[in-house]
Amino acid sequence: MSLGVDQTENRYCKDADEGYFHAFVKQGSGQRGKMIKRIIKLLIATAFRGVERIGFFFRHDNDKPGTCVVLMYHDVTVANYRRFVRQMEKLAQLATPVATDSISELKKGKHYVAVTFDDGFASTIETVLPVLTHQAIPATFFIPTAYLGKEAAWITNIDRWQRVGHIITADSLRLLCKHKYVTIGSHGVNHRRLTELKDDEVREELTESKRLLENITGKDVKGHSFPFGAYNDSHITMARKAGYDHVFTIDSTVAIGVGKEFVIGRIEVDPTDWPLEYRLKLLGAYRWLPTAFALKRKISACFN
Repeated sequence: MSLGVDQTENRYCKDADEGYFHAFVKQGSGQRGKMIKRIIKLLIATAFRGVERIGFFFRHDNDKPGTCVVLMYHDVTVANYRRFVRQMEKLAQLATPVATDSISELKKGKHYVAVTFDDGFASTIETVLPVLTHQAIPATFFIPTAYLGKEAAWITNIDRWQRVGHIITADSLRLLCKHKYVTIGSHGVNHRRLTELKDDEVREELTESKRLLENITGKDVKGHSFPFGAYNDSHITMARKAGYDHVFTIDSTVAIGVGKEFVIGRIEVDPTDWPLEYRLKLLGAYRWLPTAFALKRKISACFN
């Protein structure tokens, strides 16, 4: 269902989308390199999806397990509101929206998408919540508890720091958790890389954030998102002992609804994603990335 983007805004967004593919020409070498890598990933994802479609042709829907892509947003500014609206409209067309705590209940032959937001920026929540409500799309917001009502000290880019504003306050969080389509998850206490902490510090990040969020919301907190995507196997064990049902990473995997998965990967998305890029992410066509990164690390290790 459209929210009524006028012709001027449509034309602006269309021109901007087309401009992304040519922007690298005007960028410095560093930005140009990032743009080229992005285009290469898009081309690989397109080919990956094509091969996958051929395989689907020979399989009956009842033979395919339910699948779920989990999206990871960080901030959505007012300037990107219309883009986010169009992304949620596309999500509703291509998949069935699902809450993160229902990923283990996927029906065979169906494709689902879960939406998550890391960091809990108040401005982002205010921007996206009406859109999610309008489209009936559940979302999970992962909150770093030491920063409730404060600025995000881990953001070093001044422009972005000024743009995203402060984290949601405790009072606003009490109201947010009552929303029909909202789930609250932990993003640690201090938004620190767990791989840089001692075991006792890791346990405190996992347990104290969960405890405080449950005290504020009055609800069980079942999910944890690793800050910066940094974790190891021992952190998985600690998270289980802390009482979480799921932990979320930044590995671009696709959840399969054939059991109760504890570690769930996500694909990072942004309102500025190109339409085709976003579509392929929704469909799980970027799930080759973890394998590619692992292969790259092995090759690099052989030459070091």
